[in-house]
Amino acid sequence: MREAPYPRVCLAERSSALSHSDPRFKEKEADLISLKKKVRAQKELGNPDADLLEADTSSESVKVEKKTRTEELIDTLEKAQGKRLLICIKGYPDPDNIATSLALAYMAGQFDIQSTILHFEQISHHENRALVKKLDLDIEEYNDQFDYSSYDYYAVNDSQNTELPIKLPETCELLVFVDHHRKLGTIKSHFLDIRENVGSTAAIYGEYLSHPRFGFNGDTLEQAKIATALMHGVRTDTDNFVNATPADYKASELLSRYVDKDLLALISRQSIPAKTMDLTQIALQRKDIRGTFMFSGVGYVRDEDRDGIGQCADYLLNREGIDTVVVYGVVGGEFVDGSLRTKSHTLDPDKWIKDVFGQDQHGVYYGGGRKDKGGFQIPLGVFGKCSDKELLWILIKKTIDELFYNKIGIDDSENSGD
Repeated sequence: MREAPYPRVCLAERSSALSHSDPRFKEKEADLISLKKKVRAQKELGNPDADLLEADTSSESVKVEKKTRTEELIDTLEKAQGKRLLICIKGYPDPDNIATSLALAYMAGQFDIQSTILHFEQISHHENRALVKKLDLDIEEYNDQFDYSSYDYYAVNDSQNTELPIKLPETCELLVFVDHHRKLGTIKSHFLDIRENVGSTAAIYGEYLSHPRFGFNGDTLEQAKIATALMHGVRTDTDNFVNATPADYKASELLSRYVDKDLLALISRQSIPAKTMDLTQIALQRKDIRGTFMFSGVGYVRDEDRDGIGQCADYLLNREGIDTVVVYGVVGGEFVDGSLRTKSHTLDPDKWIKDVFGQDQHGVYYGGGRKDKGGFQIPLGVFGKCSDKELLWILIKKTIDELFYNKIGIDDSENSGD
């Protein structure tokens, strides 16, 4: 039997799972290229063993280990080492986006990245105010004097898009975008992680923090605060784990080792403000029942009481025979804010709200949602300057109610249920 002009190489034996960052990857890749060149040369010389050697080189290749999302995030933060990061909380701050912003600031700090957490709307919900106060969280509220010109990057968590109420310099790039909602439009970010099959963004950050690179072991007060905030975020966004996914449970198992349980209980036990109780009474008085739907326009609501709208919807959903509730009002004289809650197995809050209200002139939807809840916000624009607030409310209510009636296929002349 003729010998091959050089020893045959079984690439399957030589291959191993290597990452691109491993220097051995380049060595093995170079070996493979060199071997293929030799095989082609032998074929040209008429070597009968060349076909067999070619089969070896074509059937096997250097195996590359795909990086995890956490490893990709680590790479992204490493590239931004020593820079300044603006972590933006879009919309009204809630436990999920507050906690994940706090976690990202900690993680960025491991790479000498200086972070600022900035929110644009008031922290209105009583539990959220308690979260910030009891944990003594360092977050800033935007004002006209805030200087954002010195930031190299910005980040957004728990949001369907990257639209901000401020215009950042073009040199300020989106570094990190993490969410568990269905995305709206194209998002260009150095690191992007959107998981619709997870119940909370806090759970995703819990997964990140389990990586040894972040040294998250609960040894410091800061880490205990982060774990407590993230656990609260998972709990609230999954409706006390009713809508939790395996990822939420897994993250909670990790976080539970480090949370301040007394502090978590204190945050969760906040009493309902009197204004929210008053708003609930108004919502009950003005309820409009159409089949299994209940709508309620509560009129004008102060900025600081905005979260009461969602709490009203939560409460009204408990009524027998109702599976979908929408409560709305004019908040701060500038927006129509609304919250949807549903127990329906067929209604998709995200699609329902988008179908009803559509998009603005920039293609941005006025609202959206997830498994069992949603919300919308419609700017009044020039109509907000109307001096006759009673007349303006009549117009707003009639318009929105007609949109709802058209969506569920009823005539607004039909009598509502009691």
